[in-house]
Amino acid sequence: MDTNTKRFLTFIALLSLLFILGDIFVWINLTNQYTNPATLSKRYLEQYPSAVRNAQGLGILPLILLVFASLVFIRSVKTNFFKVVAATIATVLALVIIWKMYYLI
Repeated sequence: MDTNTKRFLTFIALLSLLFILGDIFVWINLTNQYTNPATLSKRYLEQYPSAVRNAQGLGILPLILLVFASLVFIRSVKTNFFKVVAATIATVLALVIIWKMYYLI
């Protein structure tokens, strides 16, 4: 791959990671406000446009974006230490997303 393609993939992976972190931030913020799971799910879905308001889709989309971002970051890093760090961060984020999916659905 040429340099422009690598930069573009890294930029898209970074945007994906920012979306994932924003989604987790919204979910954690709402869990601090609401204790009833039905109300929490309703308020969580209200944070997104009506075209994408689907609890199952909003649970799976961050996982897909996380897999993409993880693969791009792990392949772009040269040293093994940073590959392990990227994989560890991806694992922690995946566990948080799965926990969110279990709680919302």
